[in-house]
This record gives sequence, structure tokens and C-alpha cells, in this order.
Amino acid sequence: MQNSKSVPGAATPVMAYLEVTAAGKVFPLHDEVLIGRDPQDSLASDRFLCIPEHTVSRRHARIRLRDGAYFVEDLHSFNGTFVSGKRLQPGAWHPLCDGDEFSVAAAHIVFHSLLAPPPESKPTVIKQTVDATLYSRPLAAPTPQAQGDVQLTIRKLHAMAQVGIAVGAVTNSETLTEKIMNLIFDLFPLAERAFILLRKNRDEAPVQVAARRRDGPIEDADKLRLSRTIVDEVLEKKLSILSVDTLADRRFGSQESIVQQAIRSVMCVPLLLEGEVLGLIQVDTSSDPYAFKGQDLEMLSGVCAEAAVALKNFQLYSDIERLLEGFVRASVQAIEERDPVTAGHSFRVAHYAEGLALAVDRADAPELRQVVFSKDQLREIRYAALLHDFGKVGVREHVLRKEKKLHHADMRLLEQRFKYACACLERQAYRQLVERQCEHELGIAAFREEKRRVEEELAAEFGRLDEFLAAIRRANEPAISYTAAPHELDAILDYTYREPDGVAVPLLQPHEHLALGVSKGCLTAEERTQIESHVADTYSFLILIPWTHDLAGVPAIAHGHHEKLDGSGYPMGLRGGQISVQTRILTICDIYDALTAGDRPYKKAVPVPEALNLLEAECRAGHIDPRLFRVFVESKVWAAA
Repeated sequence: MQNSKSVPGAATPVMAYLEVTAAGKVFPLHDEVLIGRDPQDSLASDRFLCIPEHTVSRRHARIRLRDGAYFVEDLHSFNGTFVSGKRLQPGAWHPLCDGDEFSVAAAHIVFHSLLAPPPESKPTVIKQTVDATLYSRPLAAPTPQAQGDVQLTIRKLHAMAQVGIAVGAVTNSETLTEKIMNLIFDLFPLAERAFILLRKNRDEAPVQVAARRRDGPIEDADKLRLSRTIVDEVLEKKLSILSVDTLADRRFGSQESIVQQAIRSVMCVPLLLEGEVLGLIQVDTSSDPYAFKGQDLEMLSGVCAEAAVALKNFQLYSDIERLLEGFVRASVQAIEERDPVTAGHSFRVAHYAEGLALAVDRADAPELRQVVFSKDQLREIRYAALLHDFGKVGVREHVLRKEKKLHHADMRLLEQRFKYACACLERQAYRQLVERQCEHELGIAAFREEKRRVEEELAAEFGRLDEFLAAIRRANEPAISYTAAPHELDAILDYTYREPDGVAVPLLQPHEHLALGVSKGCLTAEERTQIESHVADTYSFLILIPWTHDLAGVPAIAHGHHEKLDGSGYPMGLRGGQISVQTRILTICDIYDALTAGDRPYKKAVPVPEALNLLEAECRAGHIDPRLFRVFVESKVWAAA
């Protein structure tokens, strides 16, 4: 195809072209060509290959000449660009060779090149493989032949890879400092001692957090004195210092700390991040005045740069943890202030639950040997315990603070009704006395006798009403365990009195009779439903929080703290294995604190032995886990509170 060698009006000969097979179309290539569905006004016709197919994106792919070879790139198309049947990653450049076939969606294209670069000139990086595990293996000592510049550069890169792997794999600052110490002695074979100093706060002087010799930790590390001149220069001027012979160095040779410790060669580098000095690392030796070279200082500076990033991340992570802790504690405090009587409940339950989890983790019982809690899981249990009652924020306050079976206002209204009933009875009795006097014109003696009889009847009736009120007050007290409703309430329910207009009115309303007949606690069925809804509300709130992976179980643990092993609990009626060990621990601790907490208006505090007996009864009833309860009793978690 001779016409492929030149393009009318082109200043340079065409060295490659595309063949769109279905359309029988040939498109010459220059330095860059865009392939797409619709013409581009901003591009000349020789810079845009239009393929009017609906499967082709508006800007589908691009072909570009780079370093004497052509490459194809997919521009994040919808249906993709395929070379030899393999879909290209969007944004990645793929080399094209003469005769390569590729597809733009449904359009088939063949690439032809007159350049035909020799195999050795083609980009070989595409097929080059490197054993990545070489850089994740421990650093080996250099051989005498590996001291050239190239080998030294590779060794530095290897060291930096080791540092990156080390600091990226640790989860706390203590482990990080230990890793850094190990790396220092691996990287610098002649180093004898290493120190790490860190600032706790920006304006404070750094304090020593790690000190080691090559053969082990330094005894009485706090008594060692570092050169204040070196430390100040590193911290204030943000300089990395290398002294190959400190005793001969006029800057440090006269320093008492240098002389006392016989330091001959030292490197001191700041832990610097975005202009902030977090601390420093010092490496020294007393045996060789030329133990360290400039390349070593560069390598230690790289180690410090990596370490500074990791340390800053730990600081930020600690800040986030403190923020979360503060948020959780503030949330619990806000909830408990709605009911001052139960204040402290969530904090005590969290303390018990964490202690019980630790005891279960250490338990030797065969049935519990498989139960092991990590540090993160213990924290997860603690947060779940702290927040297990958060849903009570949605419970109406008069229900949340209910002390007896009748609300205080309802009881006051009932007492006033008794007084009103007495007044109505008295009014009715004396009215009847007056009517009899008018009708029969009783004498003085007869009138007095009739008045005495009326007053005796009233006194008897008032006494009966007093007994009714006393019975109501007794029934109004909540019961810890199930008790039958007193039968005397039925007689009160049937009692009526007449108002001045003659209408008969019941002394006890049906809803009051229902509340007084509650067999356990002080809540009616409707009120108990409101209280029980706090569990679902707690879960609904907790799942809105973007918990980290290590705390992802908090909502589920808290959600099930009122579930029972026999399925009689709420809100989901879970059974046995459907309830996690963490939730079972929380349930035991929640019940125990509810029983033993200080006196409340609706109940007296239960002594510990009685509370344990009640929990044991729950075990026999199949409600709570007897294995965990045994550990609870043996460990006496409550005694450590």
C-alpha cells in the first residue's frame, strides 16, 4: 500500500498506519491520534479516527509515538480496548508492534508500522520481572565486591524498603522503636549504641524512649548523658550531624559527655516531618573513629524520615482514639444524666465486662480454652458495654424515671380522688339526714341518735377507704421477682361512689388497676415495650458510626445484651449459638449491676450473695451462660471495681 507512506499536505512521511478492517479504511499515524465515536472540533481530521459505532465511546482510546515506538492507551472507555483479546487497564500505555490486532469496542483494527524496531529496541520493561521478595528479606551484610556506587545505591534502596516494611507493619510506637533499633544495627554493622528521643508535646524537650547496645539493652539508660551541643544543633537547626572522630572534632571534642562515654564516631539525625521536629535518633561507637561515612548519614536520614511519618501517624491515631474515647464517655454521661438514679451503670458494666473477658481469656476450663480475646476485641467489648443503653435517649423521661407502678402524678391524683370520695360520702350522708329531719320532724333526742348512726356509718366507710388506699400503696411497690397481683385490688375496682349529681364513679380506674397488677418491676406492658425499644434504638444509632475494622462488632454486641440463650429475650429472640460470647459476657455484667447497684426508688440494692443466687437461677432457667457465670464468680470481677 504505497499510499500509506505519505499523506497529502503532510510535511513528514508517514511511518505507520491503522487498518480498520470492517470499513476497509486506512488511517495514517503521526505522533498522536485520538479514536472515538464523534468528530472532535478541536482536533484536525488527521488527528482523530472516527468510528461511528454506538459501542465506541466519544473519546475511546489514544495512540501515541514515544521514543521511536507506538503505544495505545485506553481512555477509561465504557466497553474497553483489547489487544490480543486482553483488555487494557485505563491509563496504561501498551506498546504496539507491526501486525498487532486490537479492538476498540466492536471495531477491529490492525496496526502496521514501517519502523519495525528491532527486538532489542522495543520496550522491554513490559516483560521484565523482578523478584519482589528480595526487598522484603532481611538485609544481608555487603560483600567486598558490592561496594561500588551502583551496589551502594541498591543497598540504600533495599534498606529503605526494609524500613518501609518494618514501620508499616507495626501498630504501636513501642514496637516501632524496637523495629527501628533492630534496623539500625542491621544497617550499620559498626554501630555499638543507638538512642531514640521523642517529644511528647511540641514545646517540650525530647525524652529518651529507647536506648540499646548491639548486645542488648543499656542498663540505667536514664543516667546516660547525651551531648547537649549535638542535641541542640540537631533540634534547633534541624541538621543531620556526622562526626567521624569526635575527640578530634573541635565542635564536640571538649564535651564532657563525649569524653566520659568514649564516643569516637557519632551520627545524630532529627525525626523531621513537615518542618516539625518530633525527636531524634543518635547512633555512635567507641571503637572506631571512622565507623560512619557520609553515605551512612544519608541512609540514617532516610530511616528517620520513614520513622517520623510512622510516629506522626501513631500520634494522629492516638488523637483519634482519645477523640473517640471522649465522644463515647460524653455520650454515656449525657444518657445517664437523664436518669441520675442509675448514674454510673454503664461505666460499671464496662468495667465488669472487660474484667470478665480477661478472666475468660485466662480460664483453664476445657470448654473455654478456645475463647481468646485480642487487645482490640477487649476494647470492642468495653465500648459495647459503655454504649449498650444509648438507645434510652429516645425513651420518654417519665417512663425512664418511673419509681413505682403508678407514676407520682397518678398516685397523687388517686389520693385526691379518695379524699373527694370521702367528701362525697359525707355530703350525701348529711343531706339524707337533713331530708329525714324535714320529712319526719325528729325530736332532739331522735335527731342526735340518727346523727350518731350516720357518723358511725361514715367512720366505718372511711376506714374501709383507708384500707383500700393502704392496699393500693402496698401494691404500688415494685417487686424484684414475679409476684401475683393482690386480690384485694379487685374489690377496690368494684367500689363506686356518687358525685353530687348522683352519677356513680369508680374509685379505681381500669388503667390504674392494670398498672398496680404488674407482677414484676413497675412498668406496664406498654411502658415495658418503650423501654425494650432502647435496644433496637441503640443498634440503629451505633450502626451509623463508621467504626474501624477492629471495632466493627460494637453494634452487634450491644444489640444482643437482653437476649436469652433459650430464645426468650429481646429484641430478636436469639438462641444459643446465635449469641456471641462477647454479648453473653455483657448480659451477665448488666444483670449483676442492675441487681447490686445502690438503692433506687423502685428497689433496694441486693446484697452480692443474693445477686449471685439470682444469676445462678437465671443459669438454671437457661437464660445466661453457666460457663461464663462460673468464671464471673471465681474471678470476683465486682471486687476490683
